[in-house]
Amino acid sequence: MAAPTARARAFVQHASAPLVGPGAQLTETTIEGSRNTLVFYRRDHLECERRRAQGAAELGIADLTVLLNLPADLPVRLDSLPTRLREQIRALPRGAVTLTGDHVCRRAVRPLTVDLVIVRARGTHWDGGLARASRFKPFARRALLVDPPARARDDLLMRAAYLGIGVLEPTADGLAWALAPEPYRPRRHTSVAWHFTEQLHARLP
Repeated sequence: MAAPTARARAFVQHASAPLVGPGAQLTETTIEGSRNTLVFYRRDHLECERRRAQGAAELGIADLTVLLNLPADLPVRLDSLPTRLREQIRALPRGAVTLTGDHVCRRAVRPLTVDLVIVRARGTHWDGGLARASRFKPFARRALLVDPPARARDDLLMRAAYLGIGVLEPTADGLAWALAPEPYRPRRHTSVAWHFTEQLHARLP
């Protein structure tokens, strides 16, 4: 689909405001193989400023897996950690941790929080849209913007409800929710979910 116009983005922001609340920002990006994806997010301004000030290097998923072994902003004795983990910590990119004497302190946290991901699809291809929206299940609430409206609307709503994906449709006044997305309730913090926020952060201006 073509990229959304400024007017279409304004409609998305207006319709999504009750879900994401004040302060959420909207960007359009290609991520997880889905083009023209709309993402509502909130920066962690303290973390973003810390990274800029320290010239922090990019974090890969292997780095994040190591970091999740450490609490944030709490010193940990290096000799209390397994040898392999100590070696991995010393190899982390600049700005991820602070090494002071015999202690390590994790500095890096997620640079932003994702409130809602909206995938766009035409009414004749909503099944593919649902498949793309499903890729974001580990990361955030998900929704499908169907424009023009789906022909098999009942089937769409039934499948979307089963998957927990919201459905946003055009109306005479803009856009409206035919089905609200289910809340995002991760069972645990994972390096994969953290890496998603790092990927998005790298794409933002």
